[in-house]
Amino acid sequence: MEAISGRRTLQEIAAAHAVHPIQVSQWKKQLLEGANELFTRGKKTQAKDETQAKEAELFQQIGKLQMELEWLKKVSTALMPGELRNLVDHDHSELTVSRQCELLGLPPSTLYYRPTPVRESTLRIMARIDALYLEDPCSGSRRMVDYLAREGIPISRDRVRNLMRRMGLRAIYQKPRTTVPGEPAERFPCLVDLNQITSVDQVWATDITYIPLQKGFLYLVAVVDLFSRHVLSWRLSNSLET
Repeated sequence: MEAISGRRTLQEIAAAHAVHPIQVSQWKKQLLEGANELFTRGKKTQAKDETQAKEAELFQQIGKLQMELEWLKKVSTALMPGELRNLVDHDHSELTVSRQCELLGLPPSTLYYRPTPVRESTLRIMARIDALYLEDPCSGSRRMVDYLAREGIPISRDRVRNLMRRMGLRAIYQKPRTTVPGEPAERFPCLVDLNQITSVDQVWATDITYIPLQKGFLYLVAVVDLFSRHVLSWRLSNSLET
């Protein structure tokens, strides 16, 4: 500070403080060059500390959002596609529909999917196939084509086969034994021994069946207790989606 004031020469200052005049000159130069930084160092340090605090807060928020996102994806896997579709907001101002689907783990194709109703002509053919099958359960797709042709319903065998597969109908007949089982160690037996079922709620079974109606058809799923033969729960639906 004495060197900057100019009241005394560098030699006088050096002699008074027992240092070399060149050292005093270097200190003076360093002080003049770094004077701006000297008076603003406190502000810069404070601004740097505030920036680091904000970054730490932002990283904490990012970690929290990632945790919440993982939880949301885990919960969404337990929901049905119909329930997930109801959660999508098509009029959201910030989140696009594709981003909402990504967050919910819902494919966009599932969001826009709408079940296609079966045509009335196809329903009539299916109803007639079901009635003919009840009269002759041994009839396959070939014989079913002949039956329908006699009634004036021209249809290909491939379409009859697809409709019968869709309805769960299969011709009943003695099939050739073409599968030869391997060694007992390679076989996979049924894990449920029906002879060991001695009480209710020990073994449950479920199945889906096809129910024809006058106009269309329905699918029935039922859960049955194998011991009491009691129907624990059942549902009807016009599609297999539910």
